[in-house]
Order: sequence, then structure tokens, then C-alpha cells
Amino acid sequence: MSQENIDKKILKALAEFSLDLTGKTVLTEAASGNYASTCVIASLAGAEVYAYTKNSRYATVQEVKNQVNALASKLGALRGIRIIESFDGLDLRNIDIVTNTGFLRPLDSAFVNRLSRKCVIPLMWEPWEYRPNELDLDACAAKGIKVYGTNESDPRLRTMEYMGYVLLRILLNNGFSPLGSRLLILGCERFVVPALSVLKNSGYAVRAVTDYSEKIDSPEDYDAFILLEHERNLPLIGGRGAYLNVADIPASALIVHICGNIDKKDLSSSRIIPENPALFGHMSFSTDYADPKAVVDLHTAGLKVAEGMLEANTLGLQGTEYRDFMEKNYPALSFDNPQYW
Repeated sequence: MSQENIDKKILKALAEFSLDLTGKTVLTEAASGNYASTCVIASLAGAEVYAYTKNSRYATVQEVKNQVNALASKLGALRGIRIIESFDGLDLRNIDIVTNTGFLRPLDSAFVNRLSRKCVIPLMWEPWEYRPNELDLDACAAKGIKVYGTNESDPRLRTMEYMGYVLLRILLNNGFSPLGSRLLILGCERFVVPALSVLKNSGYAVRAVTDYSEKIDSPEDYDAFILLEHERNLPLIGGRGAYLNVADIPASALIVHICGNIDKKDLSSSRIIPENPALFGHMSFSTDYADPKAVVDLHTAGLKVAEGMLEANTLGLQGTEYRDFMEKNYPALSFDNPQYW
């Protein structure tokens, strides 16, 4: 993480979203890399911040503390952040905002029931990406705690477009330029369409498949195969039962996994990036691989959604009025079920 780079992006995002959390108390994570920015953003917006961390495969607790403290010090936000390793001594009833972010999950019923009804939980991404094992939505509804997602199609975000630049970086880093590389993308439309635009505008010859009812003719004609499926848990590349049999993929081809169901045990002789692709429902690469701005803007927007929920609560809004207020005035998206409005 280049802090000279990311600190400017944080300040721009704060101004772009006019984030104001003055007088609020936020519980979020303290994480490494570009994700060290979340607690710093909240602090710069005026909040008192508790940032929970733990050792992980990404960084040790001490490494996280060093990264967060360095970034916060540079931006003058250090005094507003307390990095914690447990909730002992922390009265969760005093928390206004809990972010649905990595180290805090799962936000299960036991955790939710320790919160106040006044608390709000921003998903930090769109509601269709919701995973029940990470957040007990029904416990939140029973408690009266509002949960809203972030509209990643907000013109200030353009989150999906970043995925095209992630692919562009991976392809170029591995020697697959637009000059002579034919690409095949398998995935859902909401991911494929913006990525396809970026790749085609960069000069790549690309075929995209979003409907798996027909098999691919001549897979040997492609130089790289890209998986961008985040909606349908279908075996896309693997053995005989997969949509695309690995035996039909040229040994020289590159397989790029962003998301989707892939059977790694059948790919021992294939060149796959990353070597250990994420399980279905998770991402092997996130958008900040292309630019830290992606996660800085998304998390700033998520905190702006939380600001809006607190305002809607103060106004006493309910149901449709609550949803309309949020989606009209904030970069927010509701769940489809009116029970959660």
C-alpha cells in the first residue's frame, strides 16, 4: 500500500461523498493493505472509532497496527481510533454504526442482540451479495436494526468497471497483450458486461458467455479463459461434468479466476491465476487490485449509507418511506423483501 497514494484518495472520497459522522461511534475492522483505510475514513469523518483486529493470513496484529497508525498519523486521524483485539470492556449498546467487514464477521444473533436498536449496519456492498452465514438479517429485523447495501452503480463508484482493469493488469503482467490474445469470459452479466467493455476498448478480441445452455465450439482457439461468475454455482471449468472440460483447454492457455465454481483438482497441469482460487461466492481478486481508490470509495460510500440510516431513524421513517429516503438521498440499496426496509 502506497500511503502517499491512498491518503489523497481518502481525502477526495470524503469530499466527494460529504461524509459526516460527527459525534457518532463506529465499530469497524482494523485491517491491512488498502483495507487499513476504513477506520481512518470513519475517524476523519468525525467519528469515535473502535477498530477490531486479529492475526490473519494477510498480516499479524502488529503489522495491522503499524499500517493503520502510520496512515492515521499522516492524515491527523490517530486520536479518534482505538484498535482493539476483543470486545471486553466495550459496551456495544453505545455503538451507532457497525460495518459488515471481514474481522467483525459473523455478525450473528448473539452479537446483534448486544447492540442498541439505534445502531445501523451498512453492508458495504450490494444486497444481492448478502451471505446469511456472515450476518443474521432476521435478528437485525427483530431488533429493529436497519441494514442497507451500497449502490455500486452510483456514478461516484463504478465498482463493476474496476473489474475490467483488474483483468487488464493480470493479463498484461502475465504476457497476454491485446496483440494476438483471444479471450473467453464465462460469467454473470452484471460482472461480464463492464469488464467486457474495458477489455474490448483496450484492443482485446473477447468472447463472453453468460448463458451456459450451449457448449463452446473450438475452445482450443482461445489463449486465456476468465471466470467472472458470482451468481450461479455451476461447475464452469473442471472434469467431464463441467461446462468447459479442462482437457479441451490448451496447455499454453492462462486461466484467470476472479469468481466462480472451478474444480482445481482437475487443473493440475493448467496455468491458473491465482494458484488457489477462492471458493464460490468469494473473490480471488478484489477491485483494489487495480486501484486503491476502488475500496476507498466503496467504504466511504458504505459509511455514507450508515449516515443516511441514522438520519432516517432520527426522522422516524419506516417501510417504504425509509427505503425511498435512503435510495433517493444516499448511495443506498435496500433488500427486495419489504420486511427489511
